Amino acid sequence: MKSAENIQAIFDQCMAESTNLRQRRSLMTIHKACEYLANENVEITPGSVERYCIEHDLKGPKAQSIRNSPVLKRYLDLRKSGQVIKANTSASRPTPLIPDETLRAYVNLLIEERDQARADKARIVKGLRSIPGIPVDDLIRIGFDGVASTPSEPVRLSPILTEALTRLFDDHILSDCGLTMRQNRLVSALTRNVLFAKEHLDAIQKLLESGKLALAQLDSGAQGTELT
Repeated sequence: MKSAENIQAIFDQCMAESTNLRQRRSLMTIHKACEYLANENVEITPGSVERYCIEHDLKGPKAQSIRNSPVLKRYLDLRKSGQVIKANTSASRPTPLIPDETLRAYVNLLIEERDQARADKARIVKGLRSIPGIPVDDLIRIGFDGVASTPSEPVRLSPILTEALTRLFDDHILSDCGLTMRQNRLVSALTRNVLFAKEHLDAIQKLLESGKLALAQLDSGAQGTELT
């Protein structure tokens, strides 16, 4: 399957073999998902198609439904067989052969999840790097709770951002908004749904402290990086 004509011919054949309207709709969704996954260099699998549907607010089909349908599975297998994935240069050694069929299927599923996670991470990092003022590489390297690699250059927050972050710790403001602090978490006072867990609040608090330190250094002649 090397051309758009071959893909379309296989798709038309599978559509002709579809027995009901729901299956035809699922096949059309799988077709769109395969095009997207191929363009993103993500391996075409039932699991990756299901994740595509979730990410695009589609009702299905689910991975198990694809595996259970001869028509859907046949089209997916044909698309997968013609896909060329760019080699992963970081791979140290090939995956060993596993005689046990059940164990092999489980390992293959884990590999699918790993590859999808890597693709998701790459897209997230690319999106974050497009936002000015966010030190994405530092956050990835040290984590949100880590120690900055350049402590002598703390982030200098703008006044409006400092005020916004400070309001998260104001009990009166939180109460007026139906929120409350409970067990070091910011939750809904009515439903107890968690907005910020403890680690999130700790990260915000450290950001505020870093901003105050930068302000103190600025007053004494030092300079920081302003985050608006």
